[in-house]
Amino acid sequence: MTGHRLLEVLREHQATYVAETDSWRLGGSTWRATVIVAPGRWLGLEFEARDPATGRSATYDIDTDLYDISQEAQREFAAGIERDIIEFLGHLRTGAVLRGHAGTKFVLVFPLDGAYVRVVKGRFLTRASTHSDRTTAQTGGGYVPVD
Repeated sequence: MTGHRLLEVLREHQATYVAETDSWRLGGSTWRATVIVAPGRWLGLEFEARDPATGRSATYDIDTDLYDISQEAQREFAAGIERDIIEFLGHLRTGAVLRGHAGTKFVLVFPLDGAYVRVVKGRFLTRASTHSDRTTAQTGGGYVPVD
């Protein structure tokens, strides 16, 4: 069933289980993540990173949304979401999730599913775009791994 491999990875990452919210928490000095694993119902990652110099932050979520993952027709979709969350957590561990800036905007860049995701925190909204190469995704400067 979907979710069991993700639970193994969370234990490997020494994530903290929070019984009140039935979630797992991980974090560093400039980031935090909450992972919810409810096999047969919902899988999700809520990630937030901040720039220690400016205090600006950006968020990125990966989840099964409102899809009923208990249905056989949604199992492949749910397995793909689980793989994406596991891949993202692996990139956090290896330092491949980067933070930087484009002008005054806070930017996150990381590989995911064979591409590079660029997350830009604007004045009101956060936008995510996908790029085929890291150089294009890293427009701007000051990129360093989230820590």
